[in-house]
Amino acid sequence: MNSTTQTAPQTDKQPRPAGFLRALWVITYSIAATGKYSLKTLYFAFFSKKNLRTKVDKILVDWSGRLIRAARINWQVEGDLEAQVEEGRRVIIMCNHSSAYDIPLAFTALPGSIRMISKKELFSVPLLSSAMKAAEILSINRQNRQQAIEDLKIAREKMESGIRIWMFPEGTRSRNGELIPLKKGGIRLAIDTNALIIPVVMQDIYKVLPKKKWLRMRLHQPVMVKVGEAIDCREFDVEHRHELSDLVYNSMKRMLEERNS
Repeated sequence: MNSTTQTAPQTDKQPRPAGFLRALWVITYSIAATGKYSLKTLYFAFFSKKNLRTKVDKILVDWSGRLIRAARINWQVEGDLEAQVEEGRRVIIMCNHSSAYDIPLAFTALPGSIRMISKKELFSVPLLSSAMKAAEILSINRQNRQQAIEDLKIAREKMESGIRIWMFPEGTRSRNGELIPLKKGGIRLAIDTNALIIPVVMQDIYKVLPKKKWLRMRLHQPVMVKVGEAIDCREFDVEHRHELSDLVYNSMKRMLEERNS
């Protein structure tokens, strides 16, 4: 778990502000690429359903790789997720959230068939909504109890079929990269499904594109993706959910604060 794997082409260029025109181009390109790959997903969902999950895996990797290269993120991975996952185990990857680009970086840097739990507002965007459903992206509505029960059942089925659920337990993006207290929904989901939680943090990802500062992008920003020790939720019940939440939070906070020498 202490080894660092260099998984992106490295550059000696120093991080620098993108500038207005470059930032505008990257954002526009990212939106266009998202639309293109959404259409590609829908094409396979309607006309070429055989091995659809494998095709979607490739689409997500291709889409995310284009976005990461456009933003020129200089990333590395520390830790080994695959070595910690027993065959057949349900897996929830819990990751910090402080930039729009932590979403594509997760699909680029982490192994396996990963599907995120998205906020329900994204499912109201016409093209994106259809593509997300076809790609098995999930949403859990905790405000509607009956719907939440159905959503939880679907999440369990997806995990049992080999999908690794990936979520932001903070519930919103951090403005400065510091970890926000975790929401209860993700912890409860992990307990209810007896999942294996893999804590993950992306150190300095917020510098690439801070929250609500769309034109303050930085190019060539080094980002370390840290994979923490797995936490087995079979050892916790609902009464001990706060202890589990503290365990996940402290693991993520410690990784965020640690700096490599």
